[in-house]
Order: sequence, then structure tokens, then C-alpha cells
Amino acid sequence: MVDGCNGKPYTDVVRSFRRPPLVLNVNMKRFFAPVLQALFLTVWCQVSLGQPAQNAAPPGAPTRQNSQTTQVAPPPGMGAAGPNQAAEGLKLSEDPLKEKISTMAVVKPDNWQCLLYATYLNIWRLEVVITPLSTYHLQNCSPTGMDKLSVASATAQLRTVANFDTIIKGGAHQQIMSVNLTPLSNEYYLVSNLKFSPMGTSRVSLRALWKQTKLSGVANLTGSNYRPFPLEGKFYFIWNIGTLAHRLVSPTGDKYLMSSYTVEVAPNLTRDSLVDLATQLDLPAGWTYESYFLDKTITVRAGPSNNNTITTLFDDLHNNYVLYND
Repeated sequence: MVDGCNGKPYTDVVRSFRRPPLVLNVNMKRFFAPVLQALFLTVWCQVSLGQPAQNAAPPGAPTRQNSQTTQVAPPPGMGAAGPNQAAEGLKLSEDPLKEKISTMAVVKPDNWQCLLYATYLNIWRLEVVITPLSTYHLQNCSPTGMDKLSVASATAQLRTVANFDTIIKGGAHQQIMSVNLTPLSNEYYLVSNLKFSPMGTSRVSLRALWKQTKLSGVANLTGSNYRPFPLEGKFYFIWNIGTLAHRLVSPTGDKYLMSSYTVEVAPNLTRDSLVDLATQLDLPAGWTYESYFLDKTITVRAGPSNNNTITTLFDDLHNNYVLYND
């Protein structure tokens, strides 16, 4: 039989109508495959984010063979730099307000700051946006300042003023650099009786989370121990010459200087006991921990040369370190 419109056999016409469903079926599979994968990663991420780290070493754990503590005496004629030395060169003018800002930049002993990590899942970019929130320069938080603050209450309070999905408690940290010139954000959030200000932004792809955690349920910042990640912000840290510093050295030779420590995991940890921290850390193979006196000033700053980004990591006791160059 012949089609009266175009002269083609009816069998050819029938075949032409049967082909589109097959093409449509292939296209639908190609479309839904990545969508289903993304949805699976989304569900997994929502479940795993915020779970506590499982591999924290208990205080007093035996020293690993790959642990190393090095103490170096100060160079001849050089003592440890005190607060007055740290403040030298920071006074901008005789303006009392500017001098007050300079004085605030000097890190004083027993200066604790409380930390929260707010996460937001950007499904369109398949990434998790992590925002550290700190009481830095807003109020001095004690080592136990967050004990009565629950994750549920913090999440409920922050969701009313910001677009956050999950809140993770970062504990109280004591900064141990000499000078912190990081500017304070004008914005802050009130959580219970504490003021928290955003300190930067870290973007982690779902692919990277998948690769690092292997569905272990440990997907938060402090759970990804000894894994460096970029942190974008206006960070500016200085360690003065002669300062007793503590650092981690990776198998590839990268050096990470400790910027703060916490008693969240090891309650008996003090600033003086940091020289013996290697006995408590569960260091990965090839990593070393060292304590030594600086023979020069070290500066870590986020600026145009590094896309306003620093690289940071946590050890398994949740102490914080930043990447630096000698």
C-alpha cells in the first residue's frame, strides 16, 4: 500500500513512527542517570554531615613510630617574643581608635574563641559550602563556653536569620599565633548568649566528600583529619621570631603551623603540654609533629597572590593548622 500524501509505502510510515520512542528512551536514560546520582549524593550528604569524628585518639595514647617531637633551643641572643614585641610596628598613628585596633590584634594568653561550622548544600553546583562562625573579637569564650549549647538549638536559631542546613559544634579554641590581623566582619549572629561572626568560606564538592569519607559517616571539617582544604577569607596571622611553634609535616614535605588548639577531645591539653602532643596524636604514616623556636617571623595571609585563600587542616584531636612556606 502507498501513502496518498507523499507516495511512501505505509510500512515505511509505520517504521518512522516507531523510531522516536526508542530515541526518547535512550535520551531519558542519559538525562536521569546523573540526576539520580546527584540525588543519592544529596541524601547521603544530609545524613552524614555533622556526625562526630570516629578516629580521635584518646589522651595518653602510645607514641607511634612515625611520631616525632623536636625541640630546638632559641638562637643565641634571642629570647621568646612577648606581647610588647608583638605589638611593635603595628601602631598605625596616634589615633586612639587605631591604636586600640592594634592592641586587639596581639593574641593574649588564655584568649579563647568558640567555633561553629555552618553548612549549606548547593545542589546546583554539587558542593557543600562551609562557613566557620567564631566569637573572635566579639567576646572571650571560655573552654567550657559551648557545653550548654546544643546543635539543635543552634540550628533552630541560625535558620531564622541565615541559609544554613546543618550546624556543627567546633568547640572552644585558644589561638597561639603572636598577632592576628584578620578583620572582623560587621555581621554577627546571636546564638544563646554568644555572638558568632562569619570568618570565611570553604567549598567542598560532593565528589571530594565521597572520595575522602568513603561513606564512613564522618563528613564534617573536624572529621576529615589530616586532609587539607582551602578556606577563603581575609585571614592574616603572624608568628614572631623566637616564638615556640608547633607544626605538622606531611610525607610530601608540606608544613602546617598550629594556629589554635582545643580541649574538645583532650580535656587535659594545655598550651605548655603541646610540646608532648605527638604522644597523643594518631599520626598517619609519614607525618611528623614538631615543636621548635622560630628563627624568623612567619606570616600567613590570604591575599591576591593566593586568591584570598589559606589552606588549613585538623589533627585527630581537632587542633587547627595552616599551611605556610619557610
